[in-house]
Amino acid sequence: MNYSAPATRSLGFLSAVAVTVLGAIYFLCIVYAALTGGMTLPPPQWLQTAGGLISLASCPLLVALIAAVHAAAPPPKHALSLTALGLTVIFAAFVSINRFTQFGAARLAVADAQGLGWFLPYGEHSVMLGLEIAGWGWFLGLALLAAAPLFDGRLRLLCVLYAVLGIVAAVAFLLESPLSAVGFVAWGFVLFLITGLLALRFRAVPTTTL
Repeated sequence: MNYSAPATRSLGFLSAVAVTVLGAIYFLCIVYAALTGGMTLPPPQWLQTAGGLISLASCPLLVALIAAVHAAAPPPKHALSLTALGLTVIFAAFVSINRFTQFGAARLAVADAQGLGWFLPYGEHSVMLGLEIAGWGWFLGLALLAAAPLFDGRLRLLCVLYAVLGIVAAVAFLLESPLSAVGFVAWGFVLFLITGLLALRFRAVPTTTL
């Protein structure tokens, strides 16, 4: 990976740090909810709001981060980095649609409960929950699977781990299996380990390789 371009290094470092901080906050929210009995479906309102805001902020940051990874990737691996970037864009679109609906139409339509369940961010009949799981699980999982060969060491292993957990969670959601809960390990913990390592790599001297 080539870090010689200052703009690439700055974009990669800043976006990685931002996603890592947001991920750490989300992880603490999940831990607090678990300790206080708040890990239910639907989650308590405070956790829905926190998760929604963090997800909405993370989407463009992750696109920027993977764009920086693509810019730093060697030309022979651009097919992989472009695939990862394209899948990340789809992830961001799906999750952003869910979260904008959560804070927009669904919030404003609380007084009219008829048919609202389809558009709530969580729930047994929520179309939006399907978009969320498809985003974080399927598309971001495939994106990190495509990105994994760009790295080595722990970063590659963590990308593969996220991909496995995310894809399993997405398929389990389709099969109505409780295994879909493994997704929270992926985007609630593994992801900010990945972005934390990326922040360190982008912060390193230009001759450092991933």
